[in-house]
Amino acid sequence: MDIKVGQVLEFIVPAQLEERTIAKGTRVRIGHIMAEIGEPKLTLVLLGGDKAETIVVTRHDVTLNCRIVSEPA
Repeated sequence: MDIKVGQVLEFIVPAQLEERTIAKGTRVRIGHIMAEIGEPKLTLVLLGGDKAETIVVTRHDVTLNCRIVSEPA
């Protein structure tokens, strides 16, 4: 999966990330990609909620649990 800042992704399965459960069907936008020594970390902005929330996850978590919905404009 080619991940870019600005993409909208959708969780295809429920996922336990950053001590919370993200429900199947939740959409997120890639806000930032952080280069790490090991695996890159991604800042995801949760879409559709009452307030803007972000979570930081590994690229691996995203490739296992999400599909691309739209590309950045």
